[in-house]
Amino acid sequence: MADSRSSALLDEDGNIFGLVNVVDALAVLLVVAVVVAGAALVLQPEPESPPPNTTNVTLDLGTQPSYIVTEITEGDTYSPGGDSELTVTDVHVTPQGDQTRVIVRTTLQGPPDGDSLTYANAPPRLGRPLTVATSRYEVRGQIRAVGGNDSLAQEDTTVVLRDTMASAEARDVTPGDEVRLAGRTVATIEDVAAYATEDPTEQTVFVEATLDTHRQQSDRRFGGTQVRRGQSVTLPAEDYTLDGRIEQVGNGLQSTTADVLIETTVDTETADRLATGDVATVAGYEAAEVRTVTTYATQNPDRKRVFVGLSLATLESSGRQQFGSAAVQRGNDITVSTESYELSGTIDRVGALEPRGAVTNRTVTLRMTDMRADMADAIRPGMTETSGGETVARVSRVSTEPSVIITTGDNGSVNVVDHPYLRDVTITTELRVRETTSGVQFKGESVQQGSTVVINLGTITIEATVVSVGL
Repeated sequence: MADSRSSALLDEDGNIFGLVNVVDALAVLLVVAVVVAGAALVLQPEPESPPPNTTNVTLDLGTQPSYIVTEITEGDTYSPGGDSELTVTDVHVTPQGDQTRVIVRTTLQGPPDGDSLTYANAPPRLGRPLTVATSRYEVRGQIRAVGGNDSLAQEDTTVVLRDTMASAEARDVTPGDEVRLAGRTVATIEDVAAYATEDPTEQTVFVEATLDTHRQQSDRRFGGTQVRRGQSVTLPAEDYTLDGRIEQVGNGLQSTTADVLIETTVDTETADRLATGDVATVAGYEAAEVRTVTTYATQNPDRKRVFVGLSLATLESSGRQQFGSAAVQRGNDITVSTESYELSGTIDRVGALEPRGAVTNRTVTLRMTDMRADMADAIRPGMTETSGGETVARVSRVSTEPSVIITTGDNGSVNVVDHPYLRDVTITTELRVRETTSGVQFKGESVQQGSTVVINLGTITIEATVVSVGL
């Protein structure tokens, strides 16, 4: 017999309290359980994404026009999408041609990829091109370095540059000049030395400059140029543009002096202008001073041979002295320019202002053959050649005799007879010579039997053969 209380809970049709069927109730409970479980799953907080990684890269943007360069500044940001973002943290500009090269340091942010990250769906590899686009500009560059801090390893580097410039421009190059790009000082002129060239419209200029360089690996770079000897660097200052070749790195101009003796042949007018104390000034820079002048006549009365002692303002590099583009050594040509003349000559001696040897007088016998009678008669004892107020040659005796000719008679005989108007002349002279270890020299040339000398006697210039050299 069923319990009366159970009968009250379930009726004969299986309904609970006579209202809900047991099977339907279980089904409802199952649905409720599923809903509750689903709601719990949906309402559970999503797992947090891993924090983004960051790294710093150096981006070479190449050359850019000035209106773009002025807009690129630290703090500029760009997001190509997703979790990737680029921030400009340092800017380095340098001149290159008529444009400006831009190197920037940037911080990249993106999803982690092992020890690195993914930026715009790829890791930041060397050489990879990246775009930086803001509301003001859009540029594209290549990754040159990855890692390190958020600023470029910048440093000041002293270099010596050499350039050949127009004379007018060379005068504008002044210590203290700054080269500025987009409001940034990228180079400063510290010192200048200028020299004349064989072309009076051009000058050779040496400039000590401090460059704002940056490190790329172990190399110092000025824009895209590795800072080393032989490389070319352009510095566009306000009044001039210096296209220089790097002569030294790490050292400035090392000024020294050198005494030299140069030899050359000039026109008579230039020879007359030469004087001790003359100063050769180039672009405001005192390059040389004339210390001694010795002038000699040549066969051409309009030309003179000169020996000039110069005190040079030189530059020292690697233990070698340099004057303009020439090393200071015997045989090299140099040019000096004063207000009244330009002089180019060959270095005959280094470390001396006078020709070699001790000055003395020697009796030298000279002979000339087949001279016209009127020319021979023009040579008289007492005639002299002078140089700088000193007598360098004096005629003490002249002996004239007819030149001889050989004739053949009608009968076939051979006869030696006097020439009717040609003369042979023997001259005894006192010459101011220099006695050197290699022999006697007159006007810088060796004097020995058979050699020739040229003497300007004022009204006549003679070229004679040396017969003998006495004491």
